[in-house]
Amino acid sequence: MVSIAVFNNKGGVGKTTLLCNLASYLQIKKNKKILVIDADPQCNASIYVTSDDELEKLYSNSKTKTIYDIIRPLQRGNNYIENSSIPIKSNENFGFDFILGDSRLSLMEDFLSADWIDGKNGGPRGLKTTFVFFDLLQKLANEYDYVFFDVGPSLGAINRCVLLSCDYFIMPMSSDIFSLKAVDNISKSLTEWKRFIDKGLKEYQNNSDNEPYKIGEIEVTANLRFLGYIYQQYTTKTKEGVKQPVKAYENIIKRMNNTVSLDLNDFYTPYLSTDKLLIGKIPILNSLIPLSQTAHKPIFRLLGSDGVVGAHFLKVKEYESVVAKLVENININLCAYEMA
Repeated sequence: MVSIAVFNNKGGVGKTTLLCNLASYLQIKKNKKILVIDADPQCNASIYVTSDDELEKLYSNSKTKTIYDIIRPLQRGNNYIENSSIPIKSNENFGFDFILGDSRLSLMEDFLSADWIDGKNGGPRGLKTTFVFFDLLQKLANEYDYVFFDVGPSLGAINRCVLLSCDYFIMPMSSDIFSLKAVDNISKSLTEWKRFIDKGLKEYQNNSDNEPYKIGEIEVTANLRFLGYIYQQYTTKTKEGVKQPVKAYENIIKRMNNTVSLDLNDFYTPYLSTDKLLIGKIPILNSLIPLSQTAHKPIFRLLGSDGVVGAHFLKVKEYESVVAKLVENININLCAYEMA
C-alpha cells in the first residue's frame, strides 16, 4: 500500500478537485483499491463527493462516525481505534472508499500540539498521538493499493501528524509568486518536523533498553518523500485566434522546477531526476468544475445529463487524458524510489 498526502500550505491551488479525480481514476480506470481520507476541517472533499441530501443526513446524525472519531479516543487517554470501528464509507460516483471529514477536527489542534512537545522529547504518549495516522495506515495496509489524504492549507498540528505518517506527498501549485514562497515554508517545516521526531524516536529508544518505538509489531519511522508537483495553467488572452502567453505567469512557471528541486532536495531520491518532478499540468476547465461539484461526480465521468454541452465534451476528454498522464508520471516516480 502507498499513502500519499496532497498538500500545499497555500490555498486555492485546486488540491481537493485534483485528489478526488486522481483517486477516482485509479479506482475506476485502473482497478486499484483506493481510500480517500478527508483530514481537512473544511471538509471540502466530503462536500465534493457526497450528494447534498446524503451530506445533510450524515452530519445531522449524531451517530455518524468521521475522522474525528479516529483521534478522539487518544484525547480521552484510550487506545487507538479498533479495526472494526474505522468509519469507512463507499462512494458510488467516485468509486473509492472514504472517511468523512469533520469540522471538529480543528478542535484537536491544541491537543495534538501539546502531545507533539512530549513526542519530540521521546514521551510514549506524545509519540502515540503523533503517529495516530501511522497506526491507521498499518491497520489498512492489506486492504488498499493507495490511501490519499486531503489536508487543509496549513502547517499546523493536524497536517504534521498526517505528513509524518505518509509515504509521499504531492504538491499542487498555482502560477503565482505565493506558490513559490510556499515551497520554502514547506521545506523548512518538513525539515524541522523530521529533525524533532527523529530525535524523539531516538530518545525513546535510549530510554527503553535500546528498543525502538513500535506500533503493533512495526517499528515507527518518519520517512516522507516528495513525489512531484502539479501546476494549474492560467487563463490566456487570445489575439487573432492565437493564445498569448502572459510574461509574468510564464516567468513563475519557469522558476518552479528550480525552486522545487532546490528547496525539497532532501525529500526526493537521487534516482529521481529533477525533470521528473513536474508530474502534471492542469488545464483551465471553465465551468466543468462547478458541474462536477453539483453532480458530485469526477470530471472525466460528466455527461450531457450533468450539464455538459458542446465543446465541454472535448474538455472532459482532455481532462481524462491529463489525469491518465498524471498517473503514468506518478508510477514512473514510484519506480525511481523502488530503485533507491
